[in-house]
Amino acid sequence: MKLKRNKFSQAKYTLKIIFLQMCFCLPWVNTIWANEIKNDSGSIAESNSLDVKTILLLNNIVKDRVITGIVKDASGGTIPGAGVKVKGTTISSVTDNNGKFSIKVPDNAAVLVITSIGYETKEVPVGSAQNLTITLSESSNSLNEVTINVGYGTQKKVTSVGAQSSISTKDLTQSPVANISNSLAGRLPGLFAVQPSGEPGADNSNIFIRGVATFTGSSSPLVLVDGIQVDNYNSIDPNEIEGVTILKDASSTAVYGVRGANGVILVTTKRGKLGTPTISYTFQNAFNSFTATPEKMESFEFANSFNQALKNDAYVSNSVYTPRYSDSDLAKYKSGEDPLFFPNIDWYDLMVKDVSQQRQHNLAVRGGSEKIKYAISAGLFNQEGLFDDAGVKADYDPQIRYKRYNFRSNLDYTISKRFRASLDLSSIIENRSGNNANTNSIMNFLNGAAPNLSPGVVDGKILLFEGFGSPLTTLYSVGYKNDVRNLLNGSLRLDHDLDFITKGLTTHALIAYQNSNRKLSEYNRAFVTYRAIKNPDGTVDFRQLADNQPFNYNPTDPERNRRITGEFALDYKRTFNGHTVSGLLLYNQIKSTNKDFAYLVPNSYQSYVGRLVYDYKGRYLAEISSSYYGTENFAPEERFGFFPAYSIGWVPSEEKFFPKNKIINFIKIRGSYGEVGNDQLSANFLRDPNSRFLYRDPAFTRRGPYTVDGSYRFGVFGQNLASYEALREGSASSPGLTWERSLKTNVGLDLIGLDNKLTVTLELFKETRDNILAVPRTVSALTGIGAAAENLGKMNNKGFEVDVNYRSNIKDFKYFVRGNYSFARNKIIFQDELPQTFAYAQRTGHVSGQNFGFIAEGFFNTWEEVNDQNRPQYTFRDNNKIQPGDVRYRDVNGDGVINNDDSVPIGYSSTVPEIIYALSFGGSWKGLDFSVLFQGAGNFSVPYTRRANQAFFDGDPSAAADYLSESWTQERYDKGLPINFPRFGVGNGARGFSNYLGSTLWIANAEYLRLKNVEIGYTFKPTFLSKVGLKSTRIYANANNLVTWSKMLKGVDPESASLPANSEAYGLVRTVNLGINVNF
Repeated sequence: MKLKRNKFSQAKYTLKIIFLQMCFCLPWVNTIWANEIKNDSGSIAESNSLDVKTILLLNNIVKDRVITGIVKDASGGTIPGAGVKVKGTTISSVTDNNGKFSIKVPDNAAVLVITSIGYETKEVPVGSAQNLTITLSESSNSLNEVTINVGYGTQKKVTSVGAQSSISTKDLTQSPVANISNSLAGRLPGLFAVQPSGEPGADNSNIFIRGVATFTGSSSPLVLVDGIQVDNYNSIDPNEIEGVTILKDASSTAVYGVRGANGVILVTTKRGKLGTPTISYTFQNAFNSFTATPEKMESFEFANSFNQALKNDAYVSNSVYTPRYSDSDLAKYKSGEDPLFFPNIDWYDLMVKDVSQQRQHNLAVRGGSEKIKYAISAGLFNQEGLFDDAGVKADYDPQIRYKRYNFRSNLDYTISKRFRASLDLSSIIENRSGNNANTNSIMNFLNGAAPNLSPGVVDGKILLFEGFGSPLTTLYSVGYKNDVRNLLNGSLRLDHDLDFITKGLTTHALIAYQNSNRKLSEYNRAFVTYRAIKNPDGTVDFRQLADNQPFNYNPTDPERNRRITGEFALDYKRTFNGHTVSGLLLYNQIKSTNKDFAYLVPNSYQSYVGRLVYDYKGRYLAEISSSYYGTENFAPEERFGFFPAYSIGWVPSEEKFFPKNKIINFIKIRGSYGEVGNDQLSANFLRDPNSRFLYRDPAFTRRGPYTVDGSYRFGVFGQNLASYEALREGSASSPGLTWERSLKTNVGLDLIGLDNKLTVTLELFKETRDNILAVPRTVSALTGIGAAAENLGKMNNKGFEVDVNYRSNIKDFKYFVRGNYSFARNKIIFQDELPQTFAYAQRTGHVSGQNFGFIAEGFFNTWEEVNDQNRPQYTFRDNNKIQPGDVRYRDVNGDGVINNDDSVPIGYSSTVPEIIYALSFGGSWKGLDFSVLFQGAGNFSVPYTRRANQAFFDGDPSAAADYLSESWTQERYDKGLPINFPRFGVGNGARGFSNYLGSTLWIANAEYLRLKNVEIGYTFKPTFLSKVGLKSTRIYANANNLVTWSKMLKGVDPESASLPANSEAYGLVRTVNLGINVNF
């Protein structure tokens, strides 16, 4: 039964509705009121007051509410990082790692706009739903939405006409390494990486972009982090990085002028994003071990072989053979009955750990609002080396330890509609401590020590034989050091829209400051060693060889470096009637000061940059870029140069005649030509005053107070003379000296096919580099002064790159396969050098870093071969003493003599491989994911060092086990067994030295294939995590340098073998890692 309201109650009810409408400011409350006061017959329902349920219902309807949802792709997989925005408002959110989001909506009429790179934008009405499941379709041309970093800006991948390659933070963090340069190998086509050492804190790779194009200047690329030049990008925490891009052709690098010839690496760090803050914590615990360890002879084998070597050498020197080890000695070595005086030490087993540990922590906060976005990160990395204390009782730790602290804060402020500011701060503190010996010296001794060299360690004491040392003395005898470096970077960037002048016009100004310091403290002291003395009664005493000494503190002068960068630019971008035009005008100035050298003036650059980019409907593309770049490294009239580049592109798939199909979805053809420069005319150009100011007249060289060729000396001849430091004219000046000039040509093809699942990029390139700095070799020494360095050299470098990537899914299983292949070969067109008797001995015409040596054609196997009157005569032996087991060399010029005229180009370059390739694949299914990366190199040669290629090196032998089983002996030859090495010989001068000349026998084929990286992980389901307050959690295991296949000697890594001759490297390490990432 419905009752009618009286006038009083009706008025009272109306006032309540008006009050609610005023409170919530929602016009549709009127509709609720109208529906409430009318009944089916048009009469007014009786109600004296609004009950509690009605008020609560109204409150829920009219108030902003929060809805949740999940964004998925067509296969049901979640899409992290998708943008979710309420249409027509500034309210927005971002999906988390599990594709989930929450967002506040004003009413049921709200519409959500969902966007994600690679997917079509979708609009979803909210209605009354509280939870949404939204499915996005893949974009018909996902390339349209992909942006890439270029010099001083970004461009859409679809319209870019330059040669660039990029990877994301996901690829970088799959490699559990301390140094990000070691994460790049195999992941970027065109990037050649060689890692010569795995030493903690000194394990960075040598990076080359498209190989080498100079034979004296620096080949290192320019590196910028967030647009600012840095010197230690290797130490950045990979968790801070958003992505890495390399710029390879002139179209991409011309804007960097004299700094762009070697390519550019752009590192972009993570920035804040809209949405509630996400706190991320990552922890990794890894174990390292050497990728390769040599196998050594045991003492009996070594002593017996050494006697045989002396016997062989006695013939050469016409001396009586006297064995070093008697039959009694050999018996004791074999039985092992007297380890103190007839030891058998495996030095690697004694001094090298099986594994060492490294740990990494990273804590990051990322989020933001419409006004401010932030990304803050702090990290700690701790790594220890593989040296073992060997049981030595010492009052300091000789272990190499590397500790690094990282901090970064990137803040973006929206000050007004047109005005924005970005403030970036970062700091890196590195601490490297351990023994004070040169690591290569330790490895030299460790690789060269005979198993019977000393008794090793007894009761914590280092024991030595008289007249002999030990690898342990190198590790302990020089004390310890503490090396601290810190770097502080800060930058402020202001952006302002100038659309009140014309649409699309913006400006920005930037100032950046970099402060780098280093303090090295050394504590020197000779370590106490002992000698075992056997008493007549058979007992043994340990005699201390020196008294304990206090540490001698040896501080070094601190290094202090400063760099200030200033930049101002105008940017323009506008689209009208299918025409898109963008432009850049920029001024940049850099000033660097190195306080380590008081007499060095600051190093400065100044540049004016311009770029004009045009495309018509994404079909016809063109770009002109240039820089007018100046450097004070040259004389005033030679300091500035103009560096232009031109590029065009055509997209046939955008033509009307191109059929729409699923086989070829997109195709772009592009080409570029331009000029860039290189002012780093030597590897240490800016830090060496004797090579930096070569244009000054005259060029003086500082001479020390006790040098014969330049210091002043006073006093009576034959008595003590007082010497004083002096300056002398070291070489003639080169006032016309200028930068290396690089002309680059690039042709590229980008293709997307198979319904957007396949992407292919092909690149062909050629570079001609001239003005290469060189000292003329044809100037006579009779001039009395060093020849002036000149821009004399010329080289070219050409090659190609292929990058193929396929991504698809089978229901819930997503997978990818990717492969890349890069080839680059250089050639010296001209290098000023002395004329050679034979053209093949000239360096001109060959690759930079070409090895030269003799062609080994097996061995002399019989005395008949040795005594053959027609064989060539060997000038490297006294009396031409050859015997069976010696290396036979080819007489290249046919003059009947083996001498330097028979040295020819052998192998490939030892600087960088000509071929780099990689194959990766992986997949994900529900919460499980995995990836595998194989990486390899080819056309690469390294000469074995003498400790590796000579069984007995002047009494400092390597004793490699390979020589025991593969060296020439009459017995092995008679049995037809494989022989890969010459007869044993001690190798002093004439006594067998010619067997170890640089030749094809000792030039190693350093091509290799590595299982570079493997990772497997599992991400827990959100339903489980939400119960404990977590957004996402992923556990994973990954490994680096797991397996290596190569043709090198056992125990020699093909990359670490690239160090200079006679310098044994701290080997590369294999890393196995466990990690967890938690997001709150």
